[in-house]
Amino acid sequence: MLHVMKLNDNEFERMGKGLKIREYRVNDEKRRQVRVGDTIEFHKISNLEEKLLMDVLEINYFATLEEALSFHFEEDFSDRHSDVKSTVNSFYEKRYCNQEEVLKYGMVVFTLKKHRITHENATVCYLKKDNKVLMLKFSKKWGHVYAPPGGKFESGESPLDCIIREFKEETGLTLINPKLQGLSYWKDESEGIIFVYTANNFEGDLLKESEEGTLEWIDVENLPKINQFEQNEKFTEYLFKDRLFEGKFLLDNKCKVINYEIREM
Repeated sequence: MLHVMKLNDNEFERMGKGLKIREYRVNDEKRRQVRVGDTIEFHKISNLEEKLLMDVLEINYFATLEEALSFHFEEDFSDRHSDVKSTVNSFYEKRYCNQEEVLKYGMVVFTLKKHRITHENATVCYLKKDNKVLMLKFSKKWGHVYAPPGGKFESGESPLDCIIREFKEETGLTLINPKLQGLSYWKDESEGIIFVYTANNFEGDLLKESEEGTLEWIDVENLPKINQFEQNEKFTEYLFKDRLFEGKFLLDNKCKVINYEIREM
């Protein structure tokens, strides 16, 4: 579950640098909703657009502010305060909390770590033969758009493992020495990285039908002209080169490109 809290600028900066791993709050009704494993989205008070995502590792409850600050005083406050009493006074002076609320609700201390993003990673491969590239034209989804064969990772797979398996499943062909051509990072409601491969050699016979749609050999010079995902269209010119490319794409909920940048490596 996601919770939203505001944080003063200094503490926000310290948390972002990894210098602050605990947050001390009055244990009011809002804070009582937080559970171990939840995520807290902290917003910087001076600029609410700036935020940090932190996962809750541990929760400790205390009857008084003194008890809460004493619990991790050496680790959290001894570099800035001489004793617990001065730390308590500082909390009240800076209005991090007030005595009435502490007496009424008690205190809670959240031990935190930076939230780790789960990427939805995938692979694709552009197979070239006789100046043509094998493309899949979707028939049931995406509005008959063209895309190279590929798909998402399965447990224990490397990018190379993934593209060889996915390409064989979708086309019937076994890739020989596919080359990593680029990395295409995307973000909409989710985010992920597409490992983009190219290849010139293969074994096997092309499937007559694919579950996803039809397989077509497209002339290389016609790739920019066909109906592709905008993200793929943007990096088409970087294919079959000696240098890797890295793309970063911000997408809307219909896979349209809002903003992007591409660089060669």
